[in-house]
Amino acid sequence: MAKSSEEMKTLVENFIKVTNINYEDQTEKIREKSKIIDWQFHVGTNVIVSKNANRSDRIHVNVNMRFPPQDSKLLVMKNPSFSKAIMEISEICTICNVGHQWIKDGENIVGLAIFSHIDEEVLDRVSFHNTWDNVARVSGHVQKILRSNFSGLLAQNNTTDTTIDKSMYG
Repeated sequence: MAKSSEEMKTLVENFIKVTNINYEDQTEKIREKSKIIDWQFHVGTNVIVSKNANRSDRIHVNVNMRFPPQDSKLLVMKNPSFSKAIMEISEICTICNVGHQWIKDGENIVGLAIFSHIDEEVLDRVSFHNTWDNVARVSGHVQKILRSNFSGLLAQNNTTDTTIDKSMYG
């Protein structure tokens, strides 16, 4: 039997609660701005779990990294270190079966989103936490890749963030 959007939301909220990580139900806030999102949770400092209105069959888990202006200046295609980092990040995302998208503001790269999804038919506590762990693990690897290619990179999230570092099971 297919799960409704509200059933998925209730399940996901219960899955998040077992982690003891602070979260906020941002559904009403998001609905004021867009009809594209059915519901959304902001978990910890940089994890978004959401259900898009146009996809009844899945939920999404995203880790969003934002880069301060001084880091954004380094993230240009002319910089060979950035080209190398792009290839390494693309490779780790492909190997781990997660997506990634560079976030731009005009011509500047201001962030990076790492994301995956869980299909409604297999949405249970284990699949949810496995997906969350996988996205978080890749996020940590991406941070290491960026730091190894750019000395002094100050990306605002880091692998000590409680959202990423904490085990999903307590």
